Amino acid sequence: MKAPGSWSTLYGVVAIGMLTLLVACFNFMNLTTARATLRTREIALRKLLGARRGQLIAQFLGEAVLVSLLSLVLALALAEVLLPLFGTFLHTPIPLRDLGNWRLLGLLVAVAVVTGLISGSYPALVLSGFRPAAGLRSRDAGSAHSGRLRNALVVLQFAVSVGIGIAATVVFAQINYARHMNMGFHRRNIVVVAGNNHLTGAKEEAFAQALRSDPGVLAVGLSSFVPFGQGRMTSQVQVPGQAEMLALDTTIIDPDYPKVYGIPIVAGRLLSASRGPDRMHSDGVLSVGDPLNDGRNVLINVAAARRLGLSPQQAVGRTILFNHNLVRIVGVLGDAKIHGTRQAAPAMLYIYVPSYPMNFSVRVRPGQLPQTLRFIDRTWHAFVPTVVPQRWFVEGSFKQLYRADQREGAMLGVFVVVALLIGCLGLYGLAVFTAERRTKEIGIRKVSGARTSDIVILMLWRISVPVLISNLIAWPIAYSYLRQWLDGFAYRIALNPLYFVAAGAAGLLIAWATVYANTFRLARTGPVHALRYE
Repeated sequence: MKAPGSWSTLYGVVAIGMLTLLVACFNFMNLTTARATLRTREIALRKLLGARRGQLIAQFLGEAVLVSLLSLVLALALAEVLLPLFGTFLHTPIPLRDLGNWRLLGLLVAVAVVTGLISGSYPALVLSGFRPAAGLRSRDAGSAHSGRLRNALVVLQFAVSVGIGIAATVVFAQINYARHMNMGFHRRNIVVVAGNNHLTGAKEEAFAQALRSDPGVLAVGLSSFVPFGQGRMTSQVQVPGQAEMLALDTTIIDPDYPKVYGIPIVAGRLLSASRGPDRMHSDGVLSVGDPLNDGRNVLINVAAARRLGLSPQQAVGRTILFNHNLVRIVGVLGDAKIHGTRQAAPAMLYIYVPSYPMNFSVRVRPGQLPQTLRFIDRTWHAFVPTVVPQRWFVEGSFKQLYRADQREGAMLGVFVVVALLIGCLGLYGLAVFTAERRTKEIGIRKVSGARTSDIVILMLWRISVPVLISNLIAWPIAYSYLRQWLDGFAYRIALNPLYFVAAGAAGLLIAWATVYANTFRLARTGPVHALRYE
């Protein structure tokens, strides 16, 4: 039994959602303060007619909260449309019927109000601070502080976008690495048929022989546990003369199991059904201290040999204490990453117990899968007519291990798109207003001989500076988070600087593309149009 999810993933999604909402707040502050020149006369006239600053602050905060509440209505409509799709993606239906719960509805309204207050706080303070005389005399009554704040907000919102972009890139890279790395055994075209105690003793071997008779079956192996499956058995093992007891994962197999999965023999030999000492004695249950099991033969893997302080060659022929019986190691298999890349290949002990209830691993010939599966089902019903066979593919179990990581990566990708879209909308609006306020500067530069390309490069550079600074903020934070996330994998990629550079470069290119069209249009405008209002 385990929890049906991950709290860390849930907290991460909530944190990214809040950061995305914060980016939207930054955009509102940016655009509102950038458009402040359009309201200077209004604010000046209100103050001349007796409006106090507190009243103006309340007005601007009210406008921001109203916009946020209207956005909540639109968000609920979008949620109604998108939740079925999201529920399909998560394999869990998420209905909106809980909106009838006044607590949840009150929480959503509270979030909208707080969002409005946060996004409208600084613009309200800036706009209410305009002086009436300056507002009536000049088209620009803003202060240098608001310009610096706008640059700071651009830095923060792109830092969020770049950070999420780096996280999504690394998550997809790790999943791709895990899916294509060498697991130490073959996992494709192998069907597992669960014995479930329905086939025991002679029936077990007869069923395996019947499966081997089909030309579509390449090999059949028996084992108590299969790769990427549930359950494990641990045994205490001791080297004679040493006091330390070692815990080794123990799997009961038949001699053909390593051949089915292609697990290489590193030293010694495999177990054999024709050698009596290779078989453990059992009456269906492996007894501890059974005198009949003294002198029996077992296999281990390289990781187990390492735990015993031996090389694979040194381990062959050594005697160890297992289940209070002295057994001999006759072979060492290669390490198999049967639990995926999150856990290191376990130190394994392999024993052969013919009478033990087992699962059947069937290697199927490629290209003959449908007819071979039908043959497996018919053969099962010939031995167990009243029970439906339980079978699955090892490759399917492998993919299931990383399905949650794939969903997490896909969600991060969606968040990247949303955060970048919000950031680019705000950046475009800010660039439009900033370029309009630099109309005179552009005209003077053109009169002085500047080319269109020179002006475009200058304007793009001014936008590039805050985006580059945002990378310097996002990189260390993303590195710290991703290093902890990757620590959950025993086999993982390195945090290559290229991931960070690529995400930063992508953010910069998107910022350039966002403002290029408007900047190019203004740069091509004739100087007379830029200066004639003087």
